[in-house]
Amino acid sequence: MLDAIARRASCRSYKPDPVPEEMIDELIRAGLSAPSANNARPWHLIIVRDAKKRTALSHTHQWANFCAQSPVVIAVCADEKKSPHWWPEDCAAAIENILLQATALGLGTCWVGVRGSEKRGMEREEHVRNVLNLPDNIRVSALIAVGFPESEPKPKGPGPMEAVHLDGW
Repeated sequence: MLDAIARRASCRSYKPDPVPEEMIDELIRAGLSAPSANNARPWHLIIVRDAKKRTALSHTHQWANFCAQSPVVIAVCADEKKSPHWWPEDCAAAIENILLQATALGLGTCWVGVRGSEKRGMEREEHVRNVLNLPDNIRVSALIAVGFPESEPKPKGPGPMEAVHLDGW
């Protein structure tokens, strides 16, 4: 596991090769195995292979353009009614599981944040909602571009040790 964590890096350039169904199944299992508050499991994973929909998703915002090139995009969503407060954290846990499993399988991924708030960003969620025809109670956490990397992504390594504190600040 530590090897996959150390090798994981964002990939924004993909080969056109399709991702085998067995690999997608493993990513789904990894995501659905994440912990969730009160075991609510509010997430929904939408596997998008359709080129027109991936292209439409690539217009979610300026940092999503490579979604058109990746052979698969996974939209990570949640039923806000099942977990009104904790759904963002629950989705983040599922996303990280998917990213790490993809790395272990030799796939490249990039986490594309979508979730909006009362202050800004709801237009991103609305865009994805319209592309994927989502019900009103479903919130959009993120998109994950998935595919075989065109070149080996470069991991950044762990963050600075100054971020670690013992027994208080």
